[in-house]
Amino acid sequence: MNELLTERVASSSDRRLLSIGVILASVREGRRGEILAKWVVELLGQSPDVHAELLDLRDFELGAWTERIPELDAFVIVTPEYNHGYPGELKTALDSLYNPWNHKPVAFVSYGFSANGARAVEQLRQVVGELRMVAVRDEVNLRVGAYATNERGFPADQGALRSARAMVEELLWWGRLLQEGRRQRALTTAPA
Repeated sequence: MNELLTERVASSSDRRLLSIGVILASVREGRRGEILAKWVVELLGQSPDVHAELLDLRDFELGAWTERIPELDAFVIVTPEYNHGYPGELKTALDSLYNPWNHKPVAFVSYGFSANGARAVEQLRQVVGELRMVAVRDEVNLRVGAYATNERGFPADQGALRSARAMVEELLWWGRLLQEGRRQRALTTAPA
């Protein structure tokens, strides 16, 4: 068996760890997104080959941010909708880098009032496209104060759970596909 075929067989039977950053976009006092971000980290962590971590924009300094983002394979942005848009701190965080975002998938969990945060996500889809990210179609949009929660404060509404499962499944599929694509690209462009 040639080396390339051996490598493909080995990689198909032994999945690589997928590292996913859950970006908490709100930095406001009394923010509602923290519990949602923790919920997403827990949902992602249910897959044995996934490492999910919370990236709280309130706590990250730009230097640490620029070091951490390149190491991650995929992202979920948890964002509120403020004045029909997303927080300025999130825009700064996204714009502070370019290449480390390229060819990585991103999913969205939004929350708000009349539009459940969907307008913020619509704007973010344009931004991440310019960063050469792949925005997954499935997203979770929650109306503040209008969904059932469990004893931990996590969403328990069946519609939200179905949306979250679909989003996670799609993100993991794209995450693995693009992780392998980036790996193959690095192999073919590496100096001999």
